[in-house]
Amino acid sequence: MTELRRPAVRSAEREDAAGRTSDDAVPVAVEFLLRFASSGHAAGYPTADLEERVLALADALGVDEVQVSATPTIVELSAGSLPTQRSFTLRVRPTRVDLDRIARLDDLVQEVLDGRIDPHVALDRLTEIESRPLHRHPLVQLAAYALAGAAVTPVLGGGWRDVAAGGVVGLLVGGVALAARRLARTEPIVAPLAALVASFSAAALAELGLKASPDLVTLAALVTFLPGMPLTIGIRELATEHLQSGVANTADALVQLLGLVFGVGVGRSVAVSWFGVAPQVAPDTAFMGTHVLAAVAAGLAFTVTLRAQWRAAPVMCAATVLAILSNAAGRAVFSAAAGVFIGALTIGMVGGIVGSLLRRSPLVFIVPGVLILVPGSAGFDSVLKLLTGQTVSGIDAGFNTFVTAMSIAYGLVVSTAILPGRFKPRQ
Repeated sequence: MTELRRPAVRSAEREDAAGRTSDDAVPVAVEFLLRFASSGHAAGYPTADLEERVLALADALGVDEVQVSATPTIVELSAGSLPTQRSFTLRVRPTRVDLDRIARLDDLVQEVLDGRIDPHVALDRLTEIESRPLHRHPLVQLAAYALAGAAVTPVLGGGWRDVAAGGVVGLLVGGVALAARRLARTEPIVAPLAALVASFSAAALAELGLKASPDLVTLAALVTFLPGMPLTIGIRELATEHLQSGVANTADALVQLLGLVFGVGVGRSVAVSWFGVAPQVAPDTAFMGTHVLAAVAAGLAFTVTLRAQWRAAPVMCAATVLAILSNAAGRAVFSAAAGVFIGALTIGMVGGIVGSLLRRSPLVFIVPGVLILVPGSAGFDSVLKLLTGQTVSGIDAGFNTFVTAMSIAYGLVVSTAILPGRFKPRQ
């Protein structure tokens, strides 16, 4: 049986006091790659972005012939030529996007690629990043959920009553989310429970005389739970032949969407049995100037819900405003589907340029843009019919939702093809 030896590391070799070369940095470099892959997966990197960074780090550290495969549940990494190859498998699980950790990890990658730190220091820095996550006061988080619910209602065509109701219901949804996420066992039921509370409380506010649309308010309050980004990433990965990750992310998004449908259905059923059928207010989805103000407010809310640093707030607000404007321009000149594609293409290209100029991850720009683009472009009726159980129109609504996701995914794919990646292995 062939003996497995450690892969050679050219740039990490050291000399002891006697002038002899030591390869003690070899396991350190490999350990750093494995730790970075695990931490990056936990931060919410898409598959292509995580693999790109691992390969660039391996090249900078001189680890030969590294291959990496990342899926939502498993990360596999091998190093060395076939006769001496060593393989490692990490068991991971899907998590929410943490833009603060992504930004700090990208800074660490840049320092390693620039040769400013060695693997030992990089490991210490990685440990520091993992041990000191971004924390915000629960009241700030509750305010962010309320602001998100209020900000999205104008984009969906709501009036000032819907804005007020969206803020109240968003606050209640945020309380449910923060309470349920304290325990790992309750994580799978967060989305259905939040949807149940949103649906029932929106109907209760309408019954109290606020005259807001319960369905519109429900959808606005649940915007932070809509799996727009996982679904977009899944479609994007399927389009770029990352089949395992694409299938897993798409399935995860569908499960989350079905959980929202279940919660909204239960809450709606209880509300109807208690209060009767609430009158619906027809939304006005025409583009207005208030949409820009709403996009700015949504960007501020997403800064908290996506765990980004406050210094990233102007960038995220600019992303949401650009998404709204580009989508509206595309819809006016071409069609709804083409408008979504143009919006995603614009977000992807500008995000790549901003990331290069500011030396930050483009995800800080892309993620909030996609989040505001999904409810703003998928159409009120298509998403609403899925969440309110209108089975007659469900097939058409589901098709429109997937067309929207594919338009966003292909827009991001084209922007990636046009702009070179920030982290590329040296040729």
